[in-house]
Amino acid sequence: MTEGARPSEQRIKAGDSVAHEFVITPEDMVLFRRLSADESLIHIDADYARQRGYRDVIVYGALMLAQLSHVVGQHIPGVLGVSVKWSITYRSALYVNEPARIVLDVMAVSAATGLVEGRYRIISGERLIAEGRTQSMIPVEMIDDSSAPD
Repeated sequence: MTEGARPSEQRIKAGDSVAHEFVITPEDMVLFRRLSADESLIHIDADYARQRGYRDVIVYGALMLAQLSHVVGQHIPGVLGVSVKWSITYRSALYVNEPARIVLDVMAVSAATGLVEGRYRIISGERLIAEGRTQSMIPVEMIDDSSAPD
């Protein structure tokens, strides 16, 4: 599965996958800075970022999580889902105007509880930027557990 909102009648199963491409712009950074009041120099001062070993300011982690919110809220599990847990581990910096991609894979589903467990990676070129896990609840009738062991 790729870009485009998941139809509410489509059932979710282990092995489903979605990819979403995005770019964080300077305007996104300004808007988030205003919204969050986060004045961390690593995000706003290129000279400081270079002194710390980065090639430029780095994208706010929460802006990457906003892209994950798009994937979870629009694709898997989609508009009927409710997130219950996310984790993220940052591996490398993402820079402003650098194309990136989130790939979310469904690892497990439970027809008994409506729980969907996912694993995601944020990648830019060949670099792993971040990775983590998601858990969401959906109506149990949206679960396809036909591939589950008997």
